[in-house]
Amino acid sequence: MKDSLYILTILMLALISCKPLSKIENKSFQIENITKQNFEKINGTYSNSFDTLTGKVNHFPDDGKSTQERLTILDQLLKNYPETAWRDKNNERIDLKEKWIRIEFQSQKLSTISMYHNDKFVFSKKIHGKFKNGYFYLRPKIYILPLFPLIFGYNFERARIGISDDNLIIDFTVNRWGFAIAAGSSDKGYSSSIYRNKN
Repeated sequence: MKDSLYILTILMLALISCKPLSKIENKSFQIENITKQNFEKINGTYSNSFDTLTGKVNHFPDDGKSTQERLTILDQLLKNYPETAWRDKNNERIDLKEKWIRIEFQSQKLSTISMYHNDKFVFSKKIHGKFKNGYFYLRPKIYILPLFPLIFGYNFERARIGISDDNLIIDFTVNRWGFAIAAGSSDKGYSSSIYRNKN
C-alpha cells in the first residue's frame, strides 16, 4: 500500500509538471489558423531536421545524441518507428539532411506520416488527433512502467502541428523518467521548432 501511494504521488507530480502546449508561445513564427475545413494545408513533404528552435529539452545522462537528432519530426510525432529510419540497407547511418517526412491527412482525425531517404520511400505510420485552436493536436503519448523497485518509469509526451509560411511547426513537451536496477535516464522540457517544406 505504501509503495502504491509513493508511485501514485510521483506520477501525479510528473503529469502536473509537464508544460501544457497551450502555454507555448510561438512569438518567432506567424501561425496560420488551420481548421477542420482547411486541414489539407498541412499535407506536404518536410525536412526531418529543424531550421529554427525555441525552448529546450534536457536529457540526462548524456547519450551522445544531439538536440538536432532528438527533436526530429519522427521523434516528436511517432511513438516508435523501425530501424530503417536510422540505417540504410548497407547498415550506414542516414544523415538527417537526407530524411524527408511526408504528411498526408485522410480525415480530420487521421494522418499518415511517411519517411523518405532522399526520394526513396522507407516506411509509413498512422497518427491520430484532433484540430483545435488552429493546430492539429496529437493523442498524448503516455505509458507507465510500475514494476517498482526493479523497473520503474513514466512517459508523458504531447505534440501539436501547425503551419507557418507553408513550413511545419511542431510544439512539443515531454516529461520522461525511468530506471532499471541501477541505470536510468530522463527527458524534460519543451520546444517549438520549424521544418522546411520541400514542395
